[in-house]
Amino acid sequence: SMGWTGLSPAALCKALLDPARNGGRTAAKVIEHLKGDPLVLWAWYPGPKRSLPPVTHAKFREAAEAWIRSGAECPSG
Repeated sequence: SMGWTGLSPAALCKALLDPARNGGRTAAKVIEHLKGDPLVLWAWYPGPKRSLPPVTHAKFREAAEAWIRSGAECPSG
C-alpha cells in the first residue's frame, strides 16, 4: 500500500512537508518529486482494474505548485 493510504487531508499534508517522512525533501523538492517521479507518474498510466485520477497530471502539478507558493498551509483536523 502507499504511505498516504488512510491519512486525513491534514495528516497527508503534514507527511508531505515533513522531511523525516518525505525522503528528506524541502517543499521545492516535493514539487520536483510530484512533477517527475516515476511512481507518481504511474498514477496517470493505470493498468488493469485501475482508473485515472480525477484530474490531469498537469492540473495536479499546477495545484501543488500553487499550494507551495502560497505557503503550503495544511488543513486543520
